[in-house]
Amino acid sequence: MIRRTLAASAGLAAAIALALLPAVAASAHDYLVGSDPAADSTVTAPPSTVTLTFNDRVLDLAGDGSSTLLTVTGPDAATRHFETGCATVADVNVSTPVALGAAGSYTVTYQIVSADGHTVSNSYAFSYQPPAGTVEAQGTEKTACGAASTTPATESPAASDPATPEATTGGSEPLVTASTPQPTQAANDSGLGLVIGIGIAIVVLAIIGVVIVILTARRKPPVSATDAAEEADAPPASDDDTAK
Repeated sequence: MIRRTLAASAGLAAAIALALLPAVAASAHDYLVGSDPAADSTVTAPPSTVTLTFNDRVLDLAGDGSSTLLTVTGPDAATRHFETGCATVADVNVSTPVALGAAGSYTVTYQIVSADGHTVSNSYAFSYQPPAGTVEAQGTEKTACGAASTTPATESPAASDPATPEATTGGSEPLVTASTPQPTQAANDSGLGLVIGIGIAIVVLAIIGVVIVILTARRKPPVSATDAAEEADAPPASDDDTAK
């Protein structure tokens, strides 16, 4: 009996743990796994687009890319923008059209809504060394995407993209806050905490039940074969015995 109870409790705890795994996994932010141009690379041909690839799908909250930022600024820490349109989202890929200017170092800055609903932002740099005589775009003072406006980054370190081979920290680079409302970190963490709390409570109750069964079994004195036989052979009590 005790073994069956322990096995059932263990099975229940395992089922709860498996049920909680998707919720825990969903709390991980998206991170950059690839880019074109790549971080710290040298580009010798004028690129027409910049494309970022993430480990999980990127949320397009408004359906038009306005909740996503992808800008290209340079050269050499200048503030001119060389993206020529808004970012587009296709599952795990985010891209924007570009027309680069003079040779030098360019910075790619992005801000996305990851699959868990959190905002993730970061930046990286690449070098541009086009052939002599390549036409240089003039760039613009503001981002080409009118759905967003540049503002200083307010993202907390916990929500920033973790360091990866394709990404480097862009501490003071201007980021963009999209006009589309985005889920807050507090709301997501609250829901996740409730799921985990319920799971822990169920596991604790199962353990308490197992402990009670074990303690009850230990306290009950064993019945010997002799006592059992005597009880079986004993005549039923009469009314007079009961009255006494």
